[in-house]
Amino acid sequence: MSRRSAPVLTASIVLAVGLTTTLTACSGGDDAPTPSATSSRSATATGPASSSAPSDGSPSATATPDDDQTGPADDGTATGTGNGSGVEQPDSVDFGKIAAQGTAAAGGGTVVSIVGAGDSWTVVVAGPDGSQTQSVVSATLGRVTSGPFPKQVDAAAQAATTAQAAAVRTSAATAAAAATKAVGGGTLASIVLGGSGSAPTWTATVSTAQGERTVTVDGITGAATAS
Repeated sequence: MSRRSAPVLTASIVLAVGLTTTLTACSGGDDAPTPSATSSRSATATGPASSSAPSDGSPSATATPDDDQTGPADDGTATGTGNGSGVEQPDSVDFGKIAAQGTAAAGGGTVVSIVGAGDSWTVVVAGPDGSQTQSVVSATLGRVTSGPFPKQVDAAAQAATTAQAAAVRTSAATAAAAATKAVGGGTLASIVLGGSGSAPTWTATVSTAQGERTVTVDGITGAATAS
């Protein structure tokens, strides 16, 4: 019996050793990384970014254009009156021409007030029906620079203005000269027609070295009285 069992035992041992070797080899192959796959992933993740700049030296698409208008904005502080004359304070003001420009812009009528300073003067003209039109006149340019625009007045004021304008015989320009002369010179700030249909009067405000003066000018005779 002992002679037959020895070969069987030896064969079992050889079979067990072979099986262990096969299992070990299989286990080691699963754990090892695949070199080619690892290299491919690494190159994709860490490769250098491509440059967006063209190779021929032409400007980049994101460069600031030459006409981007990023210079300083015009703040509107340049010298001038805004009407193109470039003069703030003319040496003299011809109220006859200013009145004529306002009247022409209104299509005719009677000047009932001139108010302003320096180069810019607002002229109000009353029509035969008492409607009023206003324009801005440049003393330097000798022309209307804004308007004419209708001036809204109530019915009572319209009726009073109609009566005054029909009765007045002294023009706004003549009254302005008389008022300035009455205070020994100065700068006219305003002249406005008032009074009544039977006794129209001009009220003028004149700036002098001593301060503002008020002068009343008779709308019929042109006589001036300073107060």
